[in-house]
Amino acid sequence: MVVGLALVLVSCLSPSVYSQQYAPVVDGRVDSGAVQSPGVGPVAMRRGGWDLGVVVSAAYDDNIFLSATSPESDMVFRATPAVAYAKGDDSEGEGVYVKAAYRPTLVVYALNGSESRVDHQMLATAGWRGKVTRLIYSGSLRKLGDATPETGQATDRLEFSNEIRSAWIPREKIALEAAVGNRQTNYSDADLNDSSKTYGEVAVRFTYSPKTELGLVYQIGRLRVDRAETQDTQQLTADIVWSPREKVRFNIETGVERRKAGGRSEINPVLEGRVFWAPREGTEIYLTGYMREEASAYYAGQNYSVRGFSAGVSQNINRVWSAKLEGGYEWNSYRQVSGTGADGRSDRIWFLRPALVCRLSDESDLSFFCRVSDDHSSDAAFGYEQLMIGVEFNQKF
Repeated sequence: MVVGLALVLVSCLSPSVYSQQYAPVVDGRVDSGAVQSPGVGPVAMRRGGWDLGVVVSAAYDDNIFLSATSPESDMVFRATPAVAYAKGDDSEGEGVYVKAAYRPTLVVYALNGSESRVDHQMLATAGWRGKVTRLIYSGSLRKLGDATPETGQATDRLEFSNEIRSAWIPREKIALEAAVGNRQTNYSDADLNDSSKTYGEVAVRFTYSPKTELGLVYQIGRLRVDRAETQDTQQLTADIVWSPREKVRFNIETGVERRKAGGRSEINPVLEGRVFWAPREGTEIYLTGYMREEASAYYAGQNYSVRGFSAGVSQNINRVWSAKLEGGYEWNSYRQVSGTGADGRSDRIWFLRPALVCRLSDESDLSFFCRVSDDHSSDAAFGYEQLMIGVEFNQKF
């Protein structure tokens, strides 16, 4: 459906233009639990033309701002209309293709009305396919105001990214790629640190068989963060997309990153991976994992290591009802990488989200969910406990 299309486009902002099946597979982290719509598969994305949809939810949240010391409870209502447009095919044939989606989200608090807001998400991909060359542009823009685990408060921010990627296919199963891009995060609060990363990338990809795709990627980048020294990065990763059976799929990218700031240099592992398995009809299981370094918006001159995983299972009960269970764990460790100061805090975050879904028709469903989350922080001013109970209606037109 269209709202899911927006999520799929998010995960395709840095795709291989040779094999459109490959894309970064982890586009998020253990977060504050904002209601998310289900995704759609490649078939729905390639239908072409316009798609419309809406997701409406109501949830009781006992800690709307993820506060460690003064949690506030409220009823939170969300309405998310979405529109998407697609033309052309990005995986077969030759010529131009375009995909675009826009998804605003109206967030209304029953008791804290002054905190109500409208979030925005816009995504676009445009490309050209020739016989032995490919060219693609990907861009995204997100304006968000939800609370984040790092800040422990509502955080207005603007996130956007742009990338241009090209590929040359000298032989049937081999592709050579080059890309340049930029990602930025800007905060409305002047006390928080904006960041911008510019990067260049080269890659070689090999289709070993119809079920196996391999890649080797080298990226060099420069990260600029407010109130901190510039960080230069070099990253070497290998990826594999493997489907040993029809209902089993591995999508894994792993390697190392060298990061230098001032006179300091360090090497860290990087990982993005997802495993999907459908053992029988009506049952789906997934597992994701990620490891990376991020610049802190809250602490000047600090980075934090992000290590996490999530897992989920979906089971059809009958033609109308299905049950879902998702959970995850994340560990964040802060340290000083430029300037002076002691290493920062460490956070350990987990969540559990069961849901019961009623299929009303081919175009709509109703979900009843509960989400429990906990952030245990070494700094008493941060961390939180959160409970959400709600209902979500999803409709496509």
